[in-house]
Amino acid sequence: MPAPVAYQHVLEVLGLAIASDEVGASSIILIEEVEARFAVSRSVAREALRILESLGMVAMKRRVGCIVQPRAGWSVTDPRVIHWRISGPHRVQELDQLMQLRAGVEPIAARLAAGSARTVGLVLLEHAEEMRSLASQERGHTAEFLAADVAFHKALLTGSGNDHFAAMGEVVAAVLTERNRLGLLEPKPDPRAVQMHVRIATAILEGRIELAEASARGLVDVVAAEVLMAGGLEVVAGG
Repeated sequence: MPAPVAYQHVLEVLGLAIASDEVGASSIILIEEVEARFAVSRSVAREALRILESLGMVAMKRRVGCIVQPRAGWSVTDPRVIHWRISGPHRVQELDQLMQLRAGVEPIAARLAAGSARTVGLVLLEHAEEMRSLASQERGHTAEFLAADVAFHKALLTGSGNDHFAAMGEVVAAVLTERNRLGLLEPKPDPRAVQMHVRIATAILEGRIELAEASARGLVDVVAAEVLMAGGLEVVAGG
C-alpha cells in the first residue's frame, strides 16, 4: 500500500486545484506528470488519482489519462470535497449552499425528534449546556467547544429517526470543523446561537414540536446571516 503521507499530500494538492477550478473540467491529468511534479512513485500517484475518481472529480481513461469531471458529478457532501471547496476561492458560495442545506434539513429533524424521540433532548441538552459553559469562559474557538457542537448536531439529525438525515451528520460536522480550522469562530460566540441550542434541546425534551422546528430554523438563520455578512472571511456565530 502507498505511504499514507505521500499520497495524501498529492491528493490534497490536486483536490484543491480541481475544486478551485485551477484545473478545470475536461482537463487531462497524466499520471507521469503527477509522478514528476511530486517526485512520487507510480503507486502513490495512482492511489491519489483513484481517490479523486471515487469522489467523481476525475475519470480514468486508458491511453488518455485522468479527465477532470464537471462539478455536477462530484461527491459534494464528502468531507474532503467540502474541505477543498471551502479552502478555495469559492468559499462564500460553498458556505452559502451548505447553510441552505442545513436550513432544509435541521428544522425538520428537530420537529421529528420532538415528535418521536424526546429522550434525545437529554443528550442535546447536555451538549448545549457544555457549549454554554465554554462560551461563558470565552472558549468558543476551542476543540472542546467544536466537539460539543458537532455532537449536538449529529445527535439532532440521528434523533430525527430519518436515516438520510442522520447521514447528513458528517456534512454538518465537516462544515463546523472547517469553520474552526479557518478561524471563523470567536472565543465568545454569539449568545443568541448558544441559547438557541439550549432552546432546541428543551423543546425536543418537552415534545414541543413547533417550538423545536422554529428554534432550529432560527439557529440556522442566525448562523447563515453571520456567515454571509462576514463574506465567509471573518468570525461567525457558533452554530
